[in-house]
Amino acid sequence: MKPPVATLARRAGVAAGLAALLTTTAVALPAGAATSAAAPSSNAPCPPLNPDLTLPQSPDHGVSQAQVFDRQVPDPSVYDGRVQFVWAALSPNQPPGVVASTYITMFRNAPLRQYTFEWFKENHPTWIAYTADRVTPAWEFNNHVYTPLDVGNPEVRQWMFENMIDPKIAEGFKVIAVDNVQVRNDFKRAGHYDEQGNWVQQFTDDPKDPAYIDYLTDWLTYLRDGLHARGTTAAFNVTYHGGLHDQYQDSSPEYLAAISRAIDISDIWLNEQGFTVHRVENVNDDEWLGTFELFRKYRCKPIVVDSKLPTDYWYESTPEQREWVVANYFLVREQPTMMASTGLKDYAGFNDVPEQRADIGRPVAPPVKHGPTLRQRRYEHGLTVVNPSSTKSGVLHLPRGTYTDLQGRTYTRSVTLAPNSGLVLSKS
Repeated sequence: MKPPVATLARRAGVAAGLAALLTTTAVALPAGAATSAAAPSSNAPCPPLNPDLTLPQSPDHGVSQAQVFDRQVPDPSVYDGRVQFVWAALSPNQPPGVVASTYITMFRNAPLRQYTFEWFKENHPTWIAYTADRVTPAWEFNNHVYTPLDVGNPEVRQWMFENMIDPKIAEGFKVIAVDNVQVRNDFKRAGHYDEQGNWVQQFTDDPKDPAYIDYLTDWLTYLRDGLHARGTTAAFNVTYHGGLHDQYQDSSPEYLAAISRAIDISDIWLNEQGFTVHRVENVNDDEWLGTFELFRKYRCKPIVVDSKLPTDYWYESTPEQREWVVANYFLVREQPTMMASTGLKDYAGFNDVPEQRADIGRPVAPPVKHGPTLRQRRYEHGLTVVNPSSTKSGVLHLPRGTYTDLQGRTYTRSVTLAPNSGLVLSKS
């Protein structure tokens, strides 16, 4: 679908701002320009990635992109060196420099539709995971196409490898993308039946039941180790705060420990929330801080920051919304960090978002807090600044010179950031 004329006009302004990024010079903040507190991680170089694994090799500057699903990408040459990783690719054959992964789900038989609930009930009734009423399967997202399985059962594990994983490895995939890693038991798994038809209780109704978390991480570890034994990499979708579902938000120590355990086990981490979660108001306040700190905690792991825009198509979102996404990416970015940005209906297409061509060089310092609301980070040729407050504006005092944002607007001396806004500023 082609963008409307008004969008093309906006792109002209975007291009002007982006052009400035190609001619910038190094910037240094003067002493006393900001009263800062270091983020909970250093700016020390990340160690080399594991050479025994197939991992995306990202550049150390600019925006390193990931493609999340590629059903709407008929010609992957459009990646043009900007995409390093495809989550859930249809084919292992990709342009040079692009690592492809194939898709499975954590607890279900997706994407194998031929194995229905009726098939499992007839052939393997002890494999089905039920809720506490002992009748209703523990459907994920109320999806009744794929059956929830007891992945603690060795037979289920073997079946998933033989039917869902090994055939894809034989096709040539070197990375397995595992979707819907739910570290809370929000789909209310309770137990299963044994061969005699007796009920086997596994979990309580507490979504953070330690038995469930141990069950999850045991399966993740088994899965990763099995993939490594096959020369294959494990990419897990572990999404902070339950991803798209605000009712699952949780900042408790138990939840943070559980999500950290899951991310630790992964080789590549996809966070499908990013800094937007399909919401116009963006992630902000304490939720933003938790997201930011989690990304910085794992700053040296290959990460996909997937910030979904709140419009049907990416070009329908405002330039300010798109710059917010890129500004947050530069705030948390290290060399292995990738980003994806889509609307609601172009999730599986390649989105040539102009803001994602931004390049302000390499980071020269870790993120720092500036005043009561702002977070900023210096780069070789500019800086990025984010205001995650939902209510308060913030003022950033700029070093000497003229700065240009991604929409072509210029600033000198200072810039005021409204709530829920971010800027990528290059120095001219």
